[in-house]
Amino acid sequence: MTSSYTDNLGVEKITTGDQAGTWGATTNTNFDLLDQAIDGILELTLASAGTSGSPTSLPITDGAVSNGRNKFIEFKDGGDLGGTAYVQLTPNNAEKIVFVRNSLSSNRSVILFQGTYNASNDFELANGKDAVIKFNGGGSGATVTQVFVNLLATTVTANLTGNVTGNVTGGVTGNVGGNLTGNVTGNVTGNVTGDLTGNVTGNIASTGSSSFSTIDVNGGAIDGTTIGATSASTGVFTSITGSGTATLATVDINAGNIDGTNIGAGTPGAGTFSALSTTGDNIRVDTSQTPASSSASGAKGEIAYDTDYIYVCVATNTWKRVALSTF
Repeated sequence: MTSSYTDNLGVEKITTGDQAGTWGATTNTNFDLLDQAIDGILELTLASAGTSGSPTSLPITDGAVSNGRNKFIEFKDGGDLGGTAYVQLTPNNAEKIVFVRNSLSSNRSVILFQGTYNASNDFELANGKDAVIKFNGGGSGATVTQVFVNLLATTVTANLTGNVTGNVTGGVTGNVGGNLTGNVTGNVTGNVTGDLTGNVTGNIASTGSSSFSTIDVNGGAIDGTTIGATSASTGVFTSITGSGTATLATVDINAGNIDGTNIGAGTPGAGTFSALSTTGDNIRVDTSQTPASSSASGAKGEIAYDTDYIYVCVATNTWKRVALSTF
């Protein structure tokens, strides 16, 4: 009777009573096939990039040692292949999980597929990357997918150079070169060169430049920098203490004191006071003036003087005066 073969590894199943005198040789071959499938490591040098219609074959041959059966396959070349490499696992009904590495030169990718080529069913292994992939053995419509799509790990000590889309609940002590869109509840002590769109409830120690559309600082200190230096905006402060000089385009003081300085000392300007009080014994008006007439232009409450009179504007454009005398 004719032997049959397993679907996935092509191991020969000897029919009862067959292969008298050669049974041992077949069994030893089967052991070699199992050994290759369990722990086989292959460095496969691709002769050409191939195409989706004429790819490099990665066969699992019934009853014989063959490249596609290895547990780990590293793709290499003898020089730039000139394009993306195409590799097809055969037969299309074999289910297979394999570790792969792309060591091609010139930053070339490897497209891995199994059934009739379909871009939605293949897997692209980027240059310099490792992956664990699954050939599902689905016949002409077979798919090739990455095994660890949603990897659950309690601790990651390696560098993360891709995008992190989940939440990180521990500390990040290395550099994140991709985008971090989840929440980080631990400390980030390395550099994040991608976008951080989640929340960080731990500490961020940064020596680079960070841009935040909104920031809420509830404690600590902001040292060694100018707030609003590029595009100043409004803010609310419960207390501001400054040892240097502050220049404010507009100041609205609703309470408190202005101590130890002259208002308008550089270039005095007009001001309106609901009540004016001085602890000194005089009020000084440095510049004298004489209204042209009792109907000269003036606003109610203005006071002026010259060497002979004190003038008071008692209504709009209405002045009165009192004479001055020596004593």
